[in-house]
Amino acid sequence: MLGKLLKYDLKALSRILVPVHIAALAVGLGAAACFFGVHMFDSSYGSWNSSSGFGTSMLVMLAMTGAFFLFALFMASAATLFAIVHRFYRNFFTDEGYLTLTLPVTANQHIASKVIAAMVWVLIDALIVGFCGYFASIAAMGFSGDFDETIPYFMLVSSFGFSDIVSFVSFLVAAATAAMQALTMVLTAYAAFALGGALASKHKVAAGIGLFFALSWAAGLIHSIKSVFIATGFAYDSTFGYEAMNVMSSGVSLVLYLVTAVVFYAICVFVIDRKTNLS
Repeated sequence: MLGKLLKYDLKALSRILVPVHIAALAVGLGAAACFFGVHMFDSSYGSWNSSSGFGTSMLVMLAMTGAFFLFALFMASAATLFAIVHRFYRNFFTDEGYLTLTLPVTANQHIASKVIAAMVWVLIDALIVGFCGYFASIAAMGFSGDFDETIPYFMLVSSFGFSDIVSFVSFLVAAATAAMQALTMVLTAYAAFALGGALASKHKVAAGIGLFFALSWAAGLIHSIKSVFIATGFAYDSTFGYEAMNVMSSGVSLVLYLVTAVVFYAICVFVIDRKTNLS
């Protein structure tokens, strides 16, 4: 039955997210074209600007359009999360919930299907947005730059702190941490809206949004405390380098994300199984 649920959830999400990510690909290509145009105009700036300000005007217009396209590209990730959470809430806490909860499946199967479908689309979104960001970055350098000069590289470095993200161990730890972070984010949203939908008699969506920010803030605080403790420990013992500190920090983060994900998953199953009130 889990397979049938998963197929149904993937189909429902795909109706929304396939068009969104086709648009994201188009926007990414548009950003790449704009930034390549900036590169070309910048390379021949003197000849274009010698007799008029046409070159400057084109540079500004292309750069601003490319920046707008990039902003729209990253909004695809926000749209993905919104669609995932909306699907979850609609399935359990609207009139559709009456039908959902009469199916001969357990709460665990319901949540497992939602989580797997969500992570499939989070992965697709990361690949598409990452590719478009990479393509736009190398286009801005006239298709002659290296990976360590692109937007995805700097996003990975800024997120996980590795000085050499290309190294195999760093890449594996960063990829695992990113996957667990995404899973935890999805389950945080699920748990927040499950609790909001089950406990609030009115304004359930507002309660879910408030709980999502509260739970996210609490999780962020825990990770900040973790980072301070690890950084302080390495400050007293400088035997290991900066890279080792970041690998250790990401390893601890993996454990924290895993524990958080398990707790929020259990909350979702409990709420759907015992506390769901559609009245």
